[in-house]
Amino acid sequence: MEIFFAKFRKNKRLMVIIAVISYAVLIPFLSSYVGIPERGIMGTLLIFLFTMIWGLKGGVVAAAYSIITLGYFIAKSPRQIDSSFMIMGTFLYLFIGISLGRLLDVVRSQKTNLAKMLDSLERKGIKYHQLFDTIVDGLFVFEITDIYGYVKILNTNTIVGKMLGYEKEEFLTLTCDQLISPDYAKKMRYFLSKLYQTESEQLFEMVFITKQGQRVVTECHCNSIKRDGKVYGNCVVRDITERKKVEEKIRYLTFHDSLTGIYNRAYFENELEKYDNLRYLPISVIMGDMNGLKLVNDAFGHDEGDRLLKIAANSLKESCRQADTVARYGGDEFVILLPNTTTQEAEGIIERISNKISQTQFGPIPPSIALGCETKTFIQQDIHLILKHAEDNMYQQKLMSEQSNRSAVISTLERTLIEVSEETELHALRLQTLCDQMCEKMNLPGSLKSELRLLAVLHDIGKVVIPQSILTKASELSLDEWRLIKQHPEVGYRIAQSSPDLAFIAKGILTHHERWDGTGYPRGLKGEDIPLSSRILSIVDAYDVMISGRAYKQKMSNEEAIEEIKRASGTQFDPTLANIFIEIIINEKV
Repeated sequence: MEIFFAKFRKNKRLMVIIAVISYAVLIPFLSSYVGIPERGIMGTLLIFLFTMIWGLKGGVVAAAYSIITLGYFIAKSPRQIDSSFMIMGTFLYLFIGISLGRLLDVVRSQKTNLAKMLDSLERKGIKYHQLFDTIVDGLFVFEITDIYGYVKILNTNTIVGKMLGYEKEEFLTLTCDQLISPDYAKKMRYFLSKLYQTESEQLFEMVFITKQGQRVVTECHCNSIKRDGKVYGNCVVRDITERKKVEEKIRYLTFHDSLTGIYNRAYFENELEKYDNLRYLPISVIMGDMNGLKLVNDAFGHDEGDRLLKIAANSLKESCRQADTVARYGGDEFVILLPNTTTQEAEGIIERISNKISQTQFGPIPPSIALGCETKTFIQQDIHLILKHAEDNMYQQKLMSEQSNRSAVISTLERTLIEVSEETELHALRLQTLCDQMCEKMNLPGSLKSELRLLAVLHDIGKVVIPQSILTKASELSLDEWRLIKQHPEVGYRIAQSSPDLAFIAKGILTHHERWDGTGYPRGLKGEDIPLSSRILSIVDAYDVMISGRAYKQKMSNEEAIEEIKRASGTQFDPTLANIFIEIIINEKV
């Protein structure tokens, strides 16, 4: 029927032609053959035709036309026709036209509405599925089967499949227990039970387990609805694994020292307040300060200084108990909180820490730490004063051991210099002897003589940071290697500056490679701007190197060395000092 109507609407002109032909040929035939008046057949067919084409409007128009033609036929008929025939014809035409037109209009309207509704539903279905599958979060649709929170998964979107590694069909066969981490199963059932009892919304964090066994931390937003005696729910699942990692990192950095990994000062101060009560008495505090950190930073760089701090932090942690709080209090300071610890026990821990650090291998210098402690035994005592007294005891111990620590550092640096370079103890002794002779010849004061004697030993102390392979290289140095060699006076200067016992030779160390003509390094000083001690040492050192030889330089005879000093007089060496030194070498047996 629908196909017929469609063709009917598309071929209205053809219908009109058919009507005309019917009127001319078919209708007279039917009238004579069936016995129905020609006008009746024509009117009925016309009404049917117009109604099919134009609906109710067409039916009314055709009925009106048929009534007019019927009246015209009755008026012109030579025979007497009963007036009731006109009334019946009018009623019949109107009934057929209106009822048929109305019926067709209703059918067509319902058909149109149905088509629109189906089209709308189809579009909504497409949009729903698109939204369901393209939402940025995972989505579960499920039925909660009982008050205990057991669920049957009804549907999932593609995002949750990618998140957990399952196909959609696989989800329909899985239970919550197979998807949730066992640690969170009870929590999940609790929230599902609440959703079962009342139509509500629940927001909580949950850990899912992927098909590959990995943990995924999620934020779940669930709600429920009751229909036909059943409880349905949906759950939007957002992967917050990376967010939780960032939060965990921020939380860690809030209370931990980023370099050493132990607690920081803020955490320690919180713990100090927390443990300051009768339950944890006696409570002891140990303060510690690393020895030689500035020296290591200045001489060997901050990377080595950081390594020293890490060694200290590890030694402190390994020497303390699990209940103790070890924290970095400042740049080179550490603090330890010891609940339920007497003074004797705290001193035992101090001894354990000192032994642990002294046994630790650290390249440049022997690591050591100054430690002091104090104990709170009565609740009335101020915990902050206890902390201050521990710090005072630590500084007292640091002062007592400072001289021995500095001596140990200097001895270690001397040994290191001998190990990594070709500088030997005999070379240092020869330099001291030659410097003494220069001082006596020039009648220089005893303070300068003392400076030169120490400078003769430690002038190249900055070489401890240069790789041994460069210091003993026989072939020509590359530009980068030479640039590294030229840094050793500045490194040696920083080492000397960091130690009160060496500070008075720091300037001599810095300038012992300056040249009389201003072409030396590191500062390019010229003439008498170069300290006297450095000018003397440069001649003495050069002479001993020439007659002793090095991997990069052949050994010379005494005469050849003297000639070389004469040649460099006025350019590399102070000419006056060069002449005095040559006179000493010639006249004295060294």
